Amino acid sequence: MTAKLARVKRKKEKENSDPTNWTPTPNPAGSPFTKEVDELLHQTTELARQLVPSHQAAAALIVKSEWKDMRTYFSLSPKYAKWYEYRSPAKGIGIHAMVVEENRAIRLTQAQLEKHPNFRNFGFEAEKHPPMRGWLAVPIVGHDGANYGLLQLSDKYDDADFTEEDETKLKQLAKVTAIGLGSLCHQYHKH
Repeated sequence: MTAKLARVKRKKEKENSDPTNWTPTPNPAGSPFTKEVDELLHQTTELARQLVPSHQAAAALIVKSEWKDMRTYFSLSPKYAKWYEYRSPAKGIGIHAMVVEENRAIRLTQAQLEKHPNFRNFGFEAEKHPPMRGWLAVPIVGHDGANYGLLQLSDKYDDADFTEEDETKLKQLAKVTAIGLGSLCHQYHKH
Protein backbone atom coordinates (compact mmCIF):
# COMPACT_ATOMS: atom_id res chain seq x y z
CA MET A 1 0.00 0.00 0.00
CA THR A 2 2.84 2.43 0.79
CA ALA A 3 4.44 1.94 -2.65
CA LYS A 4 1.08 2.62 -4.33
CA LEU A 5 0.60 5.81 -2.29
CA ALA A 6 4.11 6.93 -3.23
CA ARG A 7 3.36 6.37 -6.95
CA VAL A 8 0.11 8.35 -6.66
CA LYS A 9 1.93 11.16 -4.84
CA ARG A 10 4.69 11.28 -7.52
CA LYS A 11 2.06 11.35 -10.26
CA LYS A 12 0.22 14.24 -8.55
CA GLU A 13 3.49 16.16 -8.07
CA LYS A 14 4.38 15.65 -11.74
CA GLU A 15 0.91 16.85 -12.83
CA ASN A 16 1.14 19.89 -10.59
CA SER A 17 4.61 20.83 -11.85
CA ASP A 18 3.66 20.51 -15.52
CA PRO A 19 2.83 24.04 -16.78
CA THR A 20 0.70 22.61 -19.58
CA ASN A 21 -1.53 20.73 -17.13
CA TRP A 22 -4.37 23.21 -16.90
CA THR A 23 -7.63 23.57 -18.69
CA PRO A 24 -9.77 26.46 -19.90
CA THR A 25 -12.91 24.32 -19.77
CA PRO A 26 -14.39 22.04 -17.13
CA ASN A 27 -12.10 19.10 -16.44
CA PRO A 28 -14.07 15.82 -16.46
CA ALA A 29 -11.16 13.99 -14.80
CA GLY A 30 -10.98 16.34 -11.82
CA SER A 31 -12.46 15.97 -8.36
CA PRO A 32 -16.08 17.06 -7.82
CA PHE A 33 -14.75 20.28 -6.23
CA THR A 34 -12.45 21.00 -9.20
CA LYS A 35 -15.22 20.25 -11.68
CA GLU A 36 -17.57 22.71 -10.01
CA VAL A 37 -14.91 25.42 -9.75
CA ASP A 38 -14.01 24.89 -13.43
CA GLU A 39 -17.66 25.10 -14.46
CA LEU A 40 -18.26 28.24 -12.38
CA LEU A 41 -15.26 30.06 -13.87
CA HIS A 42 -15.93 28.83 -17.40
CA GLN A 43 -19.49 30.18 -17.17
CA THR A 44 -18.28 33.39 -15.50
CA THR A 45 -15.95 34.04 -18.42
CA GLU A 46 -18.72 33.49 -20.94
CA LEU A 47 -21.04 35.76 -18.96
CA ALA A 48 -18.41 38.51 -18.63
CA ARG A 49 -18.06 38.72 -22.42
CA GLN A 50 -21.84 38.99 -22.79
CA LEU A 51 -22.38 41.37 -19.86
CA VAL A 52 -19.89 43.87 -21.30
CA PRO A 53 -20.02 43.06 -25.03
CA SER A 54 -16.40 42.22 -25.84
CA HIS A 55 -14.49 39.97 -28.18
CA GLN A 56 -12.20 38.59 -25.48
CA ALA A 57 -12.73 37.54 -21.87
CA ALA A 58 -10.49 35.62 -19.50
CA ALA A 59 -10.70 34.54 -15.91
CA ALA A 60 -7.72 33.44 -13.88
CA LEU A 61 -7.95 31.47 -10.66
CA ILE A 62 -4.82 31.87 -8.58
CA VAL A 63 -4.59 28.68 -6.51
CA LYS A 64 -3.04 29.06 -3.04
CA SER A 65 -1.72 32.50 -4.06
CA GLU A 66 0.67 30.78 -6.47
CA TRP A 67 0.70 31.79 -10.14
CA LYS A 68 2.34 28.47 -11.02
CA ASP A 69 -0.88 26.72 -9.93
CA MET A 70 -3.09 29.21 -11.76
CA ARG A 71 -6.00 28.04 -13.89
CA THR A 72 -7.23 30.12 -16.83
CA TYR A 73 -10.56 30.23 -18.65
CA PHE A 74 -11.20 32.00 -21.98
CA SER A 75 -14.13 33.16 -24.07
CA LEU A 76 -13.38 34.52 -27.53
CA SER A 77 -15.73 35.80 -30.22
CA PRO A 78 -15.49 34.46 -33.79
CA LYS A 79 -13.26 37.49 -34.55
CA TYR A 80 -10.55 35.62 -32.61
CA ALA A 81 -11.23 32.12 -33.97
CA LYS A 82 -7.59 31.87 -35.00
CA TRP A 83 -6.70 31.83 -31.27
CA TYR A 84 -9.32 29.36 -30.01
CA GLU A 85 -6.59 26.80 -29.31
CA TYR A 86 -4.09 29.25 -27.79
CA ARG A 87 -3.19 28.18 -24.28
CA SER A 88 -0.35 29.50 -22.18
CA PRO A 89 -0.52 30.03 -18.42
CA ALA A 90 0.25 33.49 -17.08
CA LYS A 91 3.46 33.97 -15.13
CA GLY A 92 2.21 36.46 -12.54
CA ILE A 93 4.27 39.38 -13.79
CA GLY A 94 3.34 42.53 -15.66
CA ILE A 95 0.15 44.52 -15.59
CA HIS A 96 -2.30 41.72 -14.76
CA ALA A 97 -0.29 40.90 -11.65
CA MET A 98 -1.01 44.46 -10.42
CA VAL A 99 -4.74 43.72 -10.34
CA VAL A 100 -4.14 40.73 -8.07
CA GLU A 101 -1.47 42.34 -5.87
CA GLU A 102 -3.38 45.59 -5.33
CA ASN A 103 -6.92 44.10 -5.38
CA ARG A 104 -8.14 46.93 -7.57
CA ALA A 105 -9.63 47.27 -11.04
CA ILE A 106 -7.69 48.65 -13.99
CA ARG A 107 -9.42 50.13 -17.04
CA LEU A 108 -7.26 51.30 -19.94
CA THR A 109 -7.69 52.42 -23.52
CA GLN A 110 -5.35 50.79 -26.05
CA ALA A 111 -3.04 53.83 -25.99
CA GLN A 112 -2.94 53.82 -22.17
CA LEU A 113 -2.26 50.07 -22.13
CA GLU A 114 0.67 50.36 -24.54
CA LYS A 115 2.19 53.21 -22.50
CA HIS A 116 1.69 51.58 -19.10
CA PRO A 117 5.09 50.81 -17.48
CA ASN A 118 3.93 47.32 -16.38
CA PHE A 119 2.59 46.29 -19.80
CA ARG A 120 5.08 43.78 -21.21
CA ASN A 121 3.28 43.01 -24.48
CA PHE A 122 3.01 39.32 -23.50
CA GLY A 123 6.77 38.76 -23.25
CA PHE A 124 7.84 35.52 -24.93
CA GLU A 125 4.22 34.89 -25.99
CA ALA A 126 3.96 38.14 -28.00
CA GLU A 127 4.00 36.37 -31.37
CA LYS A 128 1.36 33.83 -30.30
CA HIS A 129 -0.97 35.75 -27.94
CA PRO A 130 -4.21 37.20 -29.35
CA PRO A 131 -3.84 40.96 -29.83
CA MET A 132 -5.56 43.16 -27.29
CA ARG A 133 -7.51 46.36 -27.88
CA GLY A 134 -8.04 48.14 -24.59
CA TRP A 135 -8.26 46.32 -21.30
CA LEU A 136 -10.54 46.05 -18.30
CA ALA A 137 -9.55 43.82 -15.40
CA VAL A 138 -11.02 43.39 -11.94
CA PRO A 139 -9.93 41.23 -9.01
CA ILE A 140 -12.05 38.38 -7.68
CA VAL A 141 -11.90 39.00 -3.92
CA GLY A 142 -13.53 36.88 -1.22
CA HIS A 143 -15.44 38.30 1.75
CA ASP A 144 -12.31 37.80 3.84
CA GLY A 145 -10.24 39.96 1.47
CA ALA A 146 -8.42 36.98 -0.04
CA ASN A 147 -7.77 37.30 -3.76
CA TYR A 148 -9.02 34.37 -5.86
CA GLY A 149 -7.79 35.78 -9.19
CA LEU A 150 -9.12 38.19 -11.80
CA LEU A 151 -11.56 38.74 -14.65
CA GLN A 152 -10.33 40.44 -17.81
CA LEU A 153 -11.93 41.86 -20.95
CA SER A 154 -10.41 43.21 -24.14
CA ASP A 155 -11.62 44.50 -27.50
CA LYS A 156 -15.04 45.90 -26.66
CA TYR A 157 -17.56 45.64 -29.49
CA ASP A 158 -17.84 48.52 -31.96
CA ASP A 159 -14.23 49.56 -31.24
CA ALA A 160 -15.44 51.37 -28.11
CA ASP A 161 -13.40 51.98 -24.99
CA PHE A 162 -14.43 50.42 -21.70
CA THR A 163 -16.47 52.73 -19.49
CA GLU A 164 -16.99 53.24 -15.77
CA GLU A 165 -20.35 51.47 -16.18
CA ASP A 166 -18.56 48.47 -17.76
CA GLU A 167 -16.15 48.40 -14.83
CA THR A 168 -19.05 48.46 -12.36
CA LYS A 169 -20.74 45.55 -14.13
CA LEU A 170 -17.55 43.47 -14.18
CA LYS A 171 -16.90 44.24 -10.49
CA GLN A 172 -20.41 43.01 -9.65
CA LEU A 173 -19.81 39.81 -11.60
CA ALA A 174 -16.50 39.34 -9.77
CA LYS A 175 -18.29 39.71 -6.41
CA VAL A 176 -20.88 37.10 -7.35
CA THR A 177 -18.10 34.81 -8.60
CA ALA A 178 -16.19 35.23 -5.32
CA ILE A 179 -19.33 34.31 -3.39
CA GLY A 180 -19.71 31.21 -5.56
CA LEU A 181 -16.07 30.22 -5.06
CA GLY A 182 -16.34 30.81 -1.31
CA SER A 183 -19.48 28.72 -1.16
CA LEU A 184 -17.82 25.85 -3.03
CA CYS A 185 -14.81 26.00 -0.71
CA HIS A 186 -17.12 25.88 2.32
CA GLN A 187 -19.17 23.04 0.85
CA TYR A 188 -16.21 20.82 0.00
CA HIS A 189 -13.77 21.79 2.73
CA LYS A 190 -15.89 21.92 5.88
CA HIS A 191 -13.87 21.59 9.05
